[in-house]
Amino acid sequence: MTVYSKRATPAERKWLSDYEAATGFEALHQEDLDSGAMTFEDVARANVRWFEAFYADAMNGIPPIPEPE
Repeated sequence: MTVYSKRATPAERKWLSDYEAATGFEALHQEDLDSGAMTFEDVARANVRWFEAFYADAMNGIPPIPEPE
């Protein structure tokens, strides 16, 4: 578990931890949350959007299944 934000509430820390457990990726922008540059909602939204883009790129990179001969 890589939640190092000092400003996150217990519920926000749980979300960050759950995000990492579900995706396998450390949540981004924790420093921005601590500095006040981003709200938690901004951080959560940015992480979900990043994962959606990652997933789409990964899925689009898988070649199609060949048709049986």
